[in-house]
Amino acid sequence: MRRAVFLAGVFPFVSAFLGGVLAVTLTAPSGSATAQSGLAQEVRASAFTLVGPDGTVLASLAPSSSGHGLLQLYDAAGTRHLGIVGAGAVQAFDADGTTIVFRAGRTFEVLSDGRPPFNGVELGPGGSVSVLPSP
Repeated sequence: MRRAVFLAGVFPFVSAFLGGVLAVTLTAPSGSATAQSGLAQEVRASAFTLVGPDGTVLASLAPSSSGHGLLQLYDAAGTRHLGIVGAGAVQAFDADGTTIVFRAGRTFEVLSDGRPPFNGVELGPGGSVSVLPSP
């Protein structure tokens, strides 16, 4: 009789414990999750191109013809308006996307477009220097 009472009290407890362990094992994720665990520490490519929803190029990062890095930014229509050359120059382009209307920086060699080295700021025809108005 004591044996039956013992089994009637212990067996449900052991069964419930093992069932709980099984449930936790089956429902818990298999691996531990950490922040950014799936992100690469470094991404390498010979060029990057950012495109809009319609496929228009909005930005590009690639080597220039002289081997320096070249970041170019485009408007929503795909016209280039700004270039940053790894040789040390920032260039702004006219509405046509090809005529340089502003250039600033310090370069030590002839740029890929054939322009000589320079140190300073260059403005295109009709350019001016002024101070931004106070807010």
